[in-house]
Order: sequence, then structure tokens, then C-alpha cells
Amino acid sequence: MSNSNQLRTAGILATVLFALGGLATWDEWQTKRDEKKKETESLLLSFEVDKITGIEFSNKEPKDPVDISIERSLGKWRITRPIKVLADQPAVDNLLTTLRDYKYEKVVSESVQDLTSYGLDKPKRVIQLKTEKGATTLLVGANAPVGYSVYSMVEGSGKVHVGSQHLAVSTGKSLHDFRDKSVLAVDSTKVTQIELIRPGHPALKIEKKDNVFSIVRPEASPADQTAVRVFLDDIGRANATAFFDNPDAKLKKAFNGATLAEVRLKSGDDPVTNLKFIEKDKKIQAWLGGTEPIAELNDDIKGKLAKTASDFRDRKIFNFSGDKATQVSLDGKDFKKQNGDWFSADDATKPVPQIRSLLVDLEFAKATDILGIKDKVVTESRSTPPTHSVKISFEGTVPAVEINIWEKKGTPESWVLTQTEANAAKTAYVIGKASLSAIEATKQAPTTPALGHD
Repeated sequence: MSNSNQLRTAGILATVLFALGGLATWDEWQTKRDEKKKETESLLLSFEVDKITGIEFSNKEPKDPVDISIERSLGKWRITRPIKVLADQPAVDNLLTTLRDYKYEKVVSESVQDLTSYGLDKPKRVIQLKTEKGATTLLVGANAPVGYSVYSMVEGSGKVHVGSQHLAVSTGKSLHDFRDKSVLAVDSTKVTQIELIRPGHPALKIEKKDNVFSIVRPEASPADQTAVRVFLDDIGRANATAFFDNPDAKLKKAFNGATLAEVRLKSGDDPVTNLKFIEKDKKIQAWLGGTEPIAELNDDIKGKLAKTASDFRDRKIFNFSGDKATQVSLDGKDFKKQNGDWFSADDATKPVPQIRSLLVDLEFAKATDILGIKDKVVTESRSTPPTHSVKISFEGTVPAVEINIWEKKGTPESWVLTQTEANAAKTAYVIGKASLSAIEATKQAPTTPALGHD
């Protein structure tokens, strides 16, 4: 074949390939367009959620008809009528998502003359969506006589649609559904002081210094950081089941008497927030005072408020590093560490690995209860000589730790521990025996021959 024929053939092939490529591209474009058309087909409304600036919502079905105005301000939804409060952000967003994605089943009238037949003369819902370019109003009418369907119409279109009653059910909202139900917005990272006051219990005060919470009242002690933050989260997540937006004098007066609890929170230089809780007619109510609404809460808040200093105390019993220990005395028998292994003081040939386990148990031990040294359970348990006595010495200038251990009176599965240091002498710790299993293992297990020894 001549060069000219070869070039002509190559050109034809290139043209064919180009045409096939163009055909494939066109086919892909056509497919995407068809899919896009199918996605938007039968949509009752067409809008972008983030373009909505306001909502006028009317629900005529409840005994007390709902007429609400919601506006987007500084990125948040706020109710501006009939009261001015923050809106429940997910609730508003869910309403818009439902309306955007709703598809009708068919058009039953292209140009309706009599709205009465479809319940659209007095619609059960009137929802107006506002944008910077204008507004669109949706009317939701009566249920259709056949099937689980409801009539609807976009005001001004003249078309009546019929579709799933999900449209009516999902928009059957009340003012309470749309409002933010938080009783107290708490940012636990900014709280610097907590006070919990409960009748019949010592007042509790917790303060944060250098980003660490500590109990300062009724007596100073380290705090469990997680327990404090969980408490703050519980208070912050307490949601109202109902609101009294204009409480009368009688309802307010109830908060001047005996309270279930009072929580005072301070964040930085902000004024103290004082939230009172009462139980009235078997209902829990909370009030911030002033012109704030009174909120009704679920009963589970009672348990979250029923806290004492013991609930917030750091239950870690000891504050030492077992790796720094150089000598351990257990019930009068001494053990020393040599080259990383533990040996009995009277036999440097047979390692005793149980001592390392004992140190780990003690280092990470957490009390199930923390009691005063004069508590009845403690005094009864300490009426006999200790079941075990432990003394741990450390390298450098770290003070030794001395521990006495008794079986808890009436509870044979638990120990009562005390320390002899002056700063810990007023406290006793209750701990399950299983948490200190190494103490018995050390007493019972035989020593392990060292490698290289007969």
C-alpha cells in the first residue's frame, strides 16, 4: 500500500474514532441530563435550603392554632413570632429538607376553580418560604378519599397535586417542636466555678484553676475531671418537655421556697448563672429567674442532680509511679528491686514478679467509695489489726507510702484502705478485693527461680 493510501486510511480511522468519542460523550451527557430530569421530576417545590432566609408557618389543626415566624440571623434560625427565642436548628432544617425532597404522585387539576373540594380553601398548613428573590407559599389541604394521600398546591400555580400524607404528618408541628428546648446552654470548657446546693446536704463548690477542676467545699480534694464534665453536659443537655413563657406570680413564688436543687455556674468574667429546680405536682421545673420562661423537665434530671462531693472526687487512691519504687514491705516481709527485677530481701536469687503486679494494682487502684475516717463502717472495719500492711519506698526524695488494709465489715468482697500520711489520714477508701488481687497472689505464689540458677 502506498504512503498516500496509508495516510488516507489513518485519517479515516482517526475521524471514526473522534466521531465515536464524540458520540460517547454526547451519550454520557444525555444520560446525566435524563437522570437529573428524573430526580427533579414530580418535585412539589424547587429551592435550595441554604437560600431560605425566613419561614412563615401556620398549622390550623391543633386546638390552639400555630402561627410562627422563623428568620435566619447570623447563621442561626430564630423564632420571632409569637415569642422571640432561639429555634431548634435541626427541627427547622428537617422541615426544609422534607419540603425540598417531597414528590407528589400526580396532578389532579391543572386549573382549579373550587378549592373547597380539596380542602385548600381552608388549608391545614400554610407554609411560606422566603428568599432574597421572593417567596413561595405551599398549601396543604384535606386527605384524599382513597389511599394514604393528601392534596396540596403551590399558591398561584392553580395546580392541585395529590401525594403521600407524609407531607401533612411531617409538617404537623407545634411551637414547642420548633423552639430550642435547652434550659441552659453550657460550654463546659469555659466554666470556671460550679456550686451545687441541695437541701439536707453540704453545699458543694468546685473551681477550675490551670484548667483542672478541684473540690473546694465542703472540703478540699482533687476532682474527677470526667465526672465534673459529665455533670455539666447533663445540665446543658436538659431539654424542656414544656415551657411556661409567661408564668404567673404563684408559679414564680414556688421557687422561693424549698428547692430540689440549685446550680450556680460561672464562666470567666460573666455573671453567675443561677438555675433553680423544684418538684411541683410530681413534675420537675427549672427557672433561671427574671423574665426567663419556666421549663418543665423529664424526671431523669433528678438523678443527675443528686450528687455529693463523693460523686465528684477523684477516686484514684494513690499518686505514685511504681517504676520509681525501690523497696516494698508487705506484712513485715521486705522486697528489693535489683536490675529491674524484684527479690525477697533474704533471697537475691529468686525473682518475685508478683511485687511488680502489686505495684501496678496500687498505682491504678480506684475506690468504689470514699469515706471519712470516723465513718461507722470504717471504725468497725478497723477495730481489729490490719489484714495487710504495705510500705513502698522510692528513689530520690519521694516520701514513702504506707498503707493499711482491712476487710470491710459486713462486705467480705471489699477492702478498706487508709494511708498514714498526714494529708490522707482523714480519709478511708473502699475497694473491691478483685482490684488488688496481686496482694493475695504475692502472699500465696511461690517465688520463681532466676534464670541461670539451680
